[in-house]
Amino acid sequence: MQLPIEIPHREMYWHIAAPFKYFIYPILAVSLGAFAYGAYRKFNFWRQGQPDPKRFGQYVARAGKVFWEIPFQTRVLKDRTGGLLHVLIFWSFALLTLTTAIVFLDVDFQIPIYNGSLYLVVSLMADLAGLALLIGLGIASFRRYVVKAERLDNKWDDAFVLILLFAATLTGFVLEGLRIANTPDHWAAWAPVGLVFSKVMGGMSEATVMRVYQGLWWFHALVAFTFIGSIPYTKFFHIITLPLNTFFSSLEPKGSLERPDIEAMMNDEAAMDNFNVGVSAAKDLTWKMRLDYDSCLRCGRCLEVCPSYINKHPLAPKTFINDMKEFAWSEFQKSVKNGKGKPAGEGEAAPEEPAAIVGNVIENDVIWECRTCRACMEVCPAHIEHVPQIMELRRGEVMMRGQCPPDAAVALKTLERGGNPFGPQEERSKWIKDMKIPVIGAGEECEMLIWIGCCTTYDQIKQKVAYNVITILHEAGISSGVMGDEEFCCGDPARVLGDENLFQATAKSQIEKISSRKFKYLVTQCPHCYNVFKNEYPQFGAKFKVLHHTELIHQLIKDGRLDLELPIERTIAYHDPCYLGRYNDIYDMPREILKSIKGVKLVELKNTRERSQCCGGGGGHYWMDIPNGERINVARVKEAVQGKADIVAVGCVYCLQMLNDSVKLLDLDEKMQVLDISELVIEAMGGLPKVVSKSVIEVMAA
Repeated sequence: MQLPIEIPHREMYWHIAAPFKYFIYPILAVSLGAFAYGAYRKFNFWRQGQPDPKRFGQYVARAGKVFWEIPFQTRVLKDRTGGLLHVLIFWSFALLTLTTAIVFLDVDFQIPIYNGSLYLVVSLMADLAGLALLIGLGIASFRRYVVKAERLDNKWDDAFVLILLFAATLTGFVLEGLRIANTPDHWAAWAPVGLVFSKVMGGMSEATVMRVYQGLWWFHALVAFTFIGSIPYTKFFHIITLPLNTFFSSLEPKGSLERPDIEAMMNDEAAMDNFNVGVSAAKDLTWKMRLDYDSCLRCGRCLEVCPSYINKHPLAPKTFINDMKEFAWSEFQKSVKNGKGKPAGEGEAAPEEPAAIVGNVIENDVIWECRTCRACMEVCPAHIEHVPQIMELRRGEVMMRGQCPPDAAVALKTLERGGNPFGPQEERSKWIKDMKIPVIGAGEECEMLIWIGCCTTYDQIKQKVAYNVITILHEAGISSGVMGDEEFCCGDPARVLGDENLFQATAKSQIEKISSRKFKYLVTQCPHCYNVFKNEYPQFGAKFKVLHHTELIHQLIKDGRLDLELPIERTIAYHDPCYLGRYNDIYDMPREILKSIKGVKLVELKNTRERSQCCGGGGGHYWMDIPNGERINVARVKEAVQGKADIVAVGCVYCLQMLNDSVKLLDLDEKMQVLDISELVIEAMGGLPKVVSKSVIEVMAA
């Protein structure tokens, strides 16, 4: 359609006359066919995975998550440097795609919209977006191939995608420059980059211009269509998989693992025929796990925060995910070749024994090196679930193959026989009785039921934390007590070490005993117990109101029920426990407690809050000693030394032990203390008082 000259527009298909311009459609069809075939294969790869029903439902919340995170790049921007670069490329590419769609509608569907004000706005937007894309691609290439950032690895598709995008964008500007230089374009100022290119495009004859333009136009089109067709075969497929993985990401509490009901499975004869817990082979992988693999951009952010990788241990989260991807894809291709590339449950079972993942694809040490600290998942822009995948492999090893590290096996056996992984249950009962701690029996009532925890029970230093909590509650006039003989382990050690059967049996037993008491809140000073009570026990029907002792102390201070009169003139750094911080988002309350103590100078460690480093005791490592690299707890104390802290305050008895051990190993006993927050609160209150007997004070002073 011919438009009046006063209406902003430009000639479309300049120098590309019929019938040649129609050749673009079969080329486009080939490109889309290649895309569709690649996407179909990926879909079948996911579809072959086991069901994962919890990924469905709550669709409004899921859609909201996608529309918040993808356009605004909220997770990507957690890493400012790489994040800003990705935002630059993402929005440039998105705007250029929008421009192409508008031109397509105008030219190919004969919908006359690419004129007037929209033409001017889109022309300016496309030029600026193209310039931004070139800059972004240049920075990305420099960072990847010149600076060679440690967290990045280079594969063929990295360069392939960068070259195609660069070629498509640059040739687009050259074509625009040729057109502006050789036509009376009254609106060229709205294409400022093309206008600059046009300044060096003069001096050619009309015939030369036509040949150059036609050749470049077809090259530009071929590059663009090659890029489209290649998307499912390169890392750029994340433009599809990342929004999908965000949509299907878990909406369950972060500290909750998915699990089968083992008791129900054992009582179901049909289920027993195919009894399986965890992941041992490719056939056990869920479709969501497979989607995780295709969502990984290999950006390496997980490497920068993983305490195992940082301290030269065998686990590298990015490598783990990509090794699993290569293995799963290889097994899928074999199944397709054998005519079995069908969803789980369809077709005949493969006659050969499936290859075990651990020991063949993933080294044994790798899955046991994980501290389950969740740092990798916190920074991953693609919502990849590294920790749950590792936990499923642990379950498969322990439950189906009877394999685990010797130290872990001892802890599990001790827990199974004695009710906790530390020692005889009688010792727990004895010191509770000796210390005259109030015991709340079945049917009895109190305001706060205190869960002491196994780690606290068998060590006098950590026992003091429990006494502190009892003392604080007494001073605030709140009735409290413990379960006495009926408090066994909450089951967390079995949970993280992969013995799902032992965990479930322990959890069900403890839920029954806890439920026999009447109380308002269940209080614990252990974030691991806290996480299990709050996020895991509800899967078994328990709905306890759970408080970590820092939450409780914070509320009591806020309500004016604690008198913190004595100053503590010390420099204190707060170490965020993984299961309190990253798992349950409790960051501010412990710091506010410390700020409420007079004289305290609160400093932050280099890695803090969401990026806090693990103490090294998570993931069952309190019971395991795998001799690889630098000890993680030592590295964390070195960080505190760099932060010039006199005291490292903690809110976890495991962290208390691990960091105290490191202080001794580094011979820093005279320079640094590791103290639970409750200890500092007690000191600010004037010390241990009236509530405890003389025998308690004597024991704690010993």
